[in-house]
Amino acid sequence: ERAQKISTLEEKMRFSNIPGFFPTPKALADEMVRRADIGSGQTVLEPEAGKGDLADAVKAAEPTAKITTIERMASLREILQLKGYEVAGEDFLEHRGQYDRIVMNPPFEKGADIEHVRHAYDQLKPGGKLVALMSEGTFGNGSSKATAFRSWLDSVDGINEKSAAGSFKGVQAFRQTGVASRIVEITK
Repeated sequence: ERAQKISTLEEKMRFSNIPGFFPTPKALADEMVRRADIGSGQTVLEPEAGKGDLADAVKAAEPTAKITTIERMASLREILQLKGYEVAGEDFLEHRGQYDRIVMNPPFEKGADIEHVRHAYDQLKPGGKLVALMSEGTFGNGSSKATAFRSWLDSVDGINEKSAAGSFKGVQAFRQTGVASRIVEITK
């Protein structure tokens, strides 16, 4: 019954008008979680969790992980709670915590991914690891914000790699977009 309710609520979200709502396709979520190298019992945060695709991938890969989510939209928070995830608030940029791992697909609009990744880094425990999906624009853009971010990423020995072309297209994508993205990894 709970699974049916989750499925019904998720289907309602598919065509709802939520700017920037592009859930992480399963293959990409699995790849990000693999890169995060989550150990038994570790604390994991998925900020801007949407309907919890990254949290679902974490749970599948490491069932003992202690998963926390944050989500702005009430209808999506309801889905996260039905799935059994702790929802620690609505506004990630206001959140303070310390985590072993953070796996995230932040909003890309107006360079929001930059602030979200910088804020996430501050929430990592020493030795913690962050794996984020970011806009390709952040890496080809000459703006002072993007340039400063790339310098910072270098200073923390972060790596970035283009994600597979068309990751958000086809049957795997809950909502289609042609936006190009990169996977960013940082160990604190």
